[in-house]
Amino acid sequence: MRTLLFRSLLAPLATTKAPAPADGALEELGRALAERARRLYGRSLAIREVDAGSCNGCELEIHALNNPVYDVERFGIRFVASPRHADVLLVTGPVTRNMKVALERTYAMRRRLTPNGSWRSAIAAAAAACSRAPTR
Repeated sequence: MRTLLFRSLLAPLATTKAPAPADGALEELGRALAERARRLYGRSLAIREVDAGSCNGCELEIHALNNPVYDVERFGIRFVASPRHADVLLVTGPVTRNMKVALERTYAMRRRLTPNGSWRSAIAAAAAACSRAPTR
């Protein structure tokens, strides 16, 4: 165990640098995204991410969006812990029968709480990547 620890401490870093934005293109895209979110929702876009048993590849990417390199919150996108505060439900992984019931309850609860009775978005991601099946 000690040998493995020393090897990992002496190994070079496996990270890469963030891509350099081309002459403010990233800032322009971020402003356009924030403006569209404010026009649709009247505020920043709130996303509730639910892990339905994926391979954790998507979760790593989603958590990387909040780190100081990418920092999507500066563009008006934030991740929230409660579906009551969310505009978008982001589901990662293949949904099992038990998880389907919980997600349907969450979706129904959120639809009841919205003033106009409809939730803007529900997104399913990574089901095809994890299960090797086409996403419907």
